[in-house]
Amino acid sequence: MILWRAERLIEKLLSVKFVIFVVATVLKCLGIIGGGEWLTVAMAVIAGREIQKFKGFGNEKREEG
Repeated sequence: MILWRAERLIEKLLSVKFVIFVVATVLKCLGIIGGGEWLTVAMAVIAGREIQKFKGFGNEKREEG
């Protein structure tokens, strides 16, 4: 059970969206990009996750029916 959770955490940490978010945060901390650009990246990552959840929810409903 713990090993499975650790594997899931590693998969999430290595997802493309998460890597993009981390890179944008590092660039923001270094002063290379501004707050507006960082906010745009953050909103895109959040929207991508929500769309993924929504798509997954729709697929589960179809499989049940």
